Formats: sequence, structure tokens, C-alpha cells
Amino acid sequence: MSVSTSPLKAAEVRRICLENGLEVQDQAWQLLEKWAALLLEINQSVNLISRKETDLLWEKQILPCLSLLVFRKIKEGADVCDFGTGGGLPGMILAIVRPDLRLTLLDSRQKKILVVQQMIESLKLPNAQTVLGRGEELGKQRPWRQRFPLVTARAVAPLIDLVRWTSNLRKQEAVMHVFKGGEIKDEVTALTKIVSGVKVKKSLMVLKGYSQFAENQKYLISLDFGKQ
Repeated sequence: MSVSTSPLKAAEVRRICLENGLEVQDQAWQLLEKWAALLLEINQSVNLISRKETDLLWEKQILPCLSLLVFRKIKEGADVCDFGTGGGLPGMILAIVRPDLRLTLLDSRQKKILVVQQMIESLKLPNAQTVLGRGEELGKQRPWRQRFPLVTARAVAPLIDLVRWTSNLRKQEAVMHVFKGGEIKDEVTALTKIVSGVKVKKSLMVLKGYSQFAENQKYLISLDFGKQ
């Protein structure tokens, strides 16, 4: 019997979220769909996601970001830095689905920041802002120094680099959630050898009703720095 390989649509992603305990309110979901359409429109002129994978936006980009809220509890009203936000992932999604959160979407590429700011204004998101700059430099300045209790990152950089680049932005007891794929044992080992006291929680992204993340070794890595 053949298995359908057609890309997931918005309604299917919402069903998977609900099956895994994440209920998104109708108003927020409508806004999320509006943002997805806006991202695809802008992506025709500014490369925010791979143009070869635009049909997979809900499956490869949005669902992984929503999965953060399945696998981790994020404190109400948290001040969050989305580090290296690119096209606004996961920052825009968190701002839409969790309007109680305060999102700062940070990137060093002006072209990306300009279009993300455009999306924030178009969707009228009061809880999201963009900042242009490099984290390691911004963190030396007020009001960014040791500001954030929570950092998110969907980056290809090694964990140790992400920790270094965000060190001045994070509060001493901060938590950082990083989306990673493939074999990451060596990265975690290298990190724990250099950074003392960090607690690492690694979750294979196993979702009810959707097995591809687990099959493709997609992980959510949470780094808890505690009081250093």
C-alpha cells in the first residue's frame, strides 16, 4: 500500500498540534495562516526560506517551530530573543501563537530584518520587535546586556558557537532552545567540556500522528545555564 508523500497543509499541521496537546486559538491560527502567505509572497523577492521547499513551508518550517510549545513549557510573559531569526523562525510564530510573550527578533543581515519588520507591521503584532546587529556586540550594550531569560535559535552553527555568541545577551540563569538535526553527540560533549554547569536536555521530536521528525533525527536541545 502506497503512503501519501504530499506536503502537509495548514489544517493537517493544526490537527497534529492538537493531537500533541497544543491548542491554538482560532484568531491566532488565522493570523498564522496570513503570516505564512505573506512569507511566501515576500520570499519571491527576498530569500527567506529555500525556494525549492516553499511547498513544504508548513511541514519543514512551521510545524518544527510549533513543536517547541509541545516539548517545552515557556513561562507566561517571558522576554524571548530569537537569535539569528532569518525569516522570523521561530520568533514570528511564537509571537502569533503566544501573544503573552515578548519577542525580540535579532539578525545581523539587514535585508532579513527589514522584511521581518515589514511582516510584524503588516500583522500588527504588538509583542514583537526586530533588532539589527550581532549578538556578541549587542550584548555589550544597554539595554541588551544580560537581558533575556530565554533564547531560541534555528541555526546550523555548533552549540558552542551559539553559546559564545549569546553569552552577553543571556541572563545568568537563562535557558536556550536550539533546533538541531542529525548526530549531535560530539557537539554536546564539546560544549559540556568547555562550559561548566550547563544542563543539557535533548529531545527527539517524536510527534503523535507525524513520524518524519523522529525518523530524520530532528532534535530540540535545551541548554539550562542556571546560576553560573
